[in-house]
This record gives sequence, C-alpha cells and structure tokens, in this order.
Amino acid sequence: MKKEKFIRSETCDARRRLLLGAAVATASAAFPLGRAGASGGAFPSKPIVLIVPFAPGGPTDVLARVIAEGMAKDLGQPIIVENTPGAGGTVGNARAARMAGDGYTLLIGNVGTLAANTTLYKKLPYDILKDFIALGSVGDAPQVLSARKDLPVSGLDEFAAYARDHAKEMNFGAAGVGSGSFLGGILLNERLGLKITAVNYRGAGQALNDVIAGHLDYLVDSSTTSVGYVKSNMVRGVAVLRPQRIAALPDVPAAGESAFADLHYDIWNMLLVPQGTPAPVVERLNQALRNSVAAPATRERLSGSGIEVPNSHSQTPEGAAELLASEVQRWTPILTKLNITVD
Repeated sequence: MKKEKFIRSETCDARRRLLLGAAVATASAAFPLGRAGASGGAFPSKPIVLIVPFAPGGPTDVLARVIAEGMAKDLGQPIIVENTPGAGGTVGNARAARMAGDGYTLLIGNVGTLAANTTLYKKLPYDILKDFIALGSVGDAPQVLSARKDLPVSGLDEFAAYARDHAKEMNFGAAGVGSGSFLGGILLNERLGLKITAVNYRGAGQALNDVIAGHLDYLVDSSTTSVGYVKSNMVRGVAVLRPQRIAALPDVPAAGESAFADLHYDIWNMLLVPQGTPAPVVERLNQALRNSVAAPATRERLSGSGIEVPNSHSQTPEGAAELLASEVQRWTPILTKLNITVD
C-alpha cells in the first residue's frame, strides 16, 4: 500500500457558509401517513433512513438532503438522514448492507464509495454488486481542474505541457485515497502521461484551502465546491473534465476543446437499497426518487450547485445497475495497474 501524507488545515468560512446554506433539514419535517404503494399495501408506513457514508456538510450529504426532502413529500413519510462516515465510505456501506431489505433503509453512494472501493479495499464485508439493488441515479457533478491562481495555464493542453516540465516539483490535493478528488487526480495523471504526487487530506475543503493559499498546485474536485471559488478568482479554473463547458463556469475550457477530448470524469451519485427489497417497494421508491429529481425546486437547487440531472435511463433501477457495473469495470484495471490498495 502506498503511504499517503495527511495535512490538517482549517475549512474556510466561504465553504462553510456554502455547504450549511445548502443543507436541508429532513429529519424533523412532518408528513402525513403513508399512502398505498405499487403492491397495494401501505408502504411506507413509518420513517425511512437514508445512510450517507460521509460527515455532514459535504457535497454528498447536501445532495442526499435535497433529494430526500422531495422523496419524503412524495412518500408521505419522513426520510431521516443518518451520517455514517469512515474508511472511505465503507463503514456506511457495511451498515446499510446489514439492514433488512424492506425499503426502510436507503444508501447514497458515488463513483468512489461504490465503484473504486471494490478494488481499493481487499477485505470488504459486503459485495456492492450482490448485496444491494441500485435504485436510481440522483445527480452528476462535473469535475473541475482548479489550480493556484499564479499557475500560468488555461485549458488541458497548456496544463499538460507545463506539468510535464515541472512534474518533480508539483503536487495535487485529494480528500483521501479513493475519494472523488483522488480518483480525478490519478485519472488525469494516467491520461496526460504525468507522474504528479498526491497529497491526501481529510477532506476536499482542506485541500482546496491549500490550493487557494498556494501550497498545492491543483485539485480535481466537484463543481459543487469549485464553482464559487473559481468565480471569485480565489483559484484558477483550468478545465472542466467533460466534452462541453458547463453553464456554471462558461469561461472555463472543457476537455473536449483539447487534445484530450476523451477525458470525461463526472462524480455520479445514486441511491441503493439492501438486497431482498421486494420489487413493488423498489418500484415505489424509484417513482419517488424520479419525482423528486424532476421537481422544479429540486432542479433549481441542484443547478445552483453545478449538479446536473442524470439521463432518464440511469434514473431507473436497470440503468443505475448498468452504470454501477460498468464503473466497477472501468476503475479496476486503473487502480490495479497503480497498485493502490487500502488494508
């Protein structure tokens, strides 16, 4: 296993205000009693728990609360967000896997916690493809390559040329092995032919602070957190890692405008339920999920954070299952080649 360096730094006030302002309180909301589900029975007849395998206030937690609020209104029961952080999301995943498949436990996950972790962690107490049923995708966050303000590059072509000339003296920040920012950094290394060293922190916010301060050269992170800092000129928006530019950052070049046009990296997020959940219950929960995602209020809040609505197929259980399986296959050879594992 590669030993990674952890650095502590304070989360900046701007990020705290952004995330706390976006968080939605769902646990205390009052809703009418459950209505009839697809099976004709009263599902749900009690509150549902949504396990978030991260600490409160991060991008996944904020997304979970936004989606949960809409689903709770549709289902007529509260959805209680339960934050269960630890070990790159595996603690929360393991807790969800132990719960009954009755529809009263949901799990939110992303490319890191669901796909990459199957290779990174060799002794997982669950099988993500066998112990869960994919319910549907809920949001895709474009990834932004952000650099310290004085890095003299714009776009991936200039970045690649500069990084090749200064590789030995450069580093990039990440929120720990297996995090979305870590995966983005190594994917960038792999595609651009670089060997830049990762400096791992306990959160993406801490890494971003050091990019702002000039202690780190760059960071690949979600548009959810990057947009505000790029717009305020606290960091340099080098490129968006997708074919086209995004509406939230119209002046930042896309990977599709460079010699690396095939470089496309989003952080997808999806909901799952424990294996054994009855098909009618899965159908009812999926209906509530899709209604939540389709609601204008939800879309407005997601768009304001740079999160895009997934395509309609990936919002279905079948489409989400296909996405999950394909992403496990995508990351396994990359991580195996780099020999990155976690005990």
